[in-house]
Amino acid sequence: MTFHRARTRGLAMRVRTFGLLSAAIALTACGTDEVGPTGVEPNQPTGRIRFVHAISGTTAVNVAVDGVPLGVSLAYAASAPAPPTLYYPAYAGNRQFAVRRTADTTAHLLDAAVPVAANTDHTVIAVGSATTATALVLADNNTAPTASNVKIRAVNAATAAGTVDVYVTAPGADILAIPPTFAALAPRTASAYLERGAGAIQVRFTTAGTKTVVRDVSLGTLATGAIRTVVLLEAAAGGTPLTSAVLTDR
Repeated sequence: MTFHRARTRGLAMRVRTFGLLSAAIALTACGTDEVGPTGVEPNQPTGRIRFVHAISGTTAVNVAVDGVPLGVSLAYAASAPAPPTLYYPAYAGNRQFAVRRTADTTAHLLDAAVPVAANTDHTVIAVGSATTATALVLADNNTAPTASNVKIRAVNAATAAGTVDVYVTAPGADILAIPPTFAALAPRTASAYLERGAGAIQVRFTTAGTKTVVRDVSLGTLATGAIRTVVLLEAAAGGTPLTSAVLTDR
């Protein structure tokens, strides 16, 4: 994407008044060779935000917050910002999220006012289809787990899955004789956080009340202090087979 210098300067100036405090990252993501001001100090309370593209039946998207690019050409199941940056700072208050098709930015997929609370991390997941997209807004608890532990949260962002049970176990553990870690997780809801010992972890989503696995996710080996959110998603085209995204919270 090419920006005229006047446009670039305008975005850099507006960064002080609307949500994103990281103008340099936002502008670089759009391919400009100029960056915004460095060392910008917020003049009001801030929270932090990130975005996940889970709008099925569409292609790559651009997302802007209060008119400033947050992510460009995000594939389905992708998030912005991308690691190693975990969140972008944003001023507290209602921030306007705008999601557009990358291939046709006149196609409005989602326009949503998202409340950002001060001193709080937020995950904004755009869910639904190209004609029914809504914003699922989650408050993230990134307080460090106790010594030698990690924290795991599950999100059911797949309407096609219906209500699911979630099992968080060591790899290969038999789930037949154990209760779910999180039972009856309805579509478009998030579980509480599970705190457990660091190490190798497997997350399995099953049809609620059964042991029928509909999505199996390996988190690999997590180091002490790690926090992860595992998001159950529909197929990119919608419906099944289900897929997933793993978000690094901390």
